[in-house]
Amino acid sequence: MAFVITVAQRKGGAGKTTLAAHLSAALAGRGFAVAAIDLDEQQSFTAWARRRLRQAGAAPVALDEEMRFSLGYRLAKLQDRADVVIIDTPPSAGRYVAGAMRAADLILAPMQLSPRARIADLIREKMVESRLPLARAEIGGRAVFAESLAAGLTAGETDPSGPGAREIDRLTDHVADLAGPRLQARRA
Repeated sequence: MAFVITVAQRKGGAGKTTLAAHLSAALAGRGFAVAAIDLDEQQSFTAWARRRLRQAGAAPVALDEEMRFSLGYRLAKLQDRADVVIIDTPPSAGRYVAGAMRAADLILAPMQLSPRARIADLIREKMVESRLPLARAEIGGRAVFAESLAAGLTAGETDPSGPGAREIDRLTDHVADLAGPRLQARRA
């Protein structure tokens, strides 16, 4: 069965699509068959995946565009064709997001914070107190993320030695560690 990652956050502009696209490409670049499902009406993840398919040499991310079918049907169809399915969600707490979260093996909730480091520290402290898991990697708000998405690429492909590429690499390592046994069993 495919490992399902849902990227969800009630706030718009938090970086859901950026995270979903970069993680999709990073996992595909590591040899995993990755499928993308875009539940957001804006369809930014879909637009990125379509642009990506036209990029020579870019690790492919399969795009599931069967929007007239339920998420359950779409996931069942992808189970035998993908190692990882990444779902990008709209900024809401509606039924589509709830279904995507129930279907997930891993939920990533990006938090785009103001530049004030103290706020970030307070949020981290509250998450630790509440025993909520934190990723071992933090992704900064970098122009290279938006610039690369516009071309169907990623920060690692447009600036491989830059800080954005390193941040996505650390997050991908973390996600691969969490999913490892499932993905290794799938590849065997």
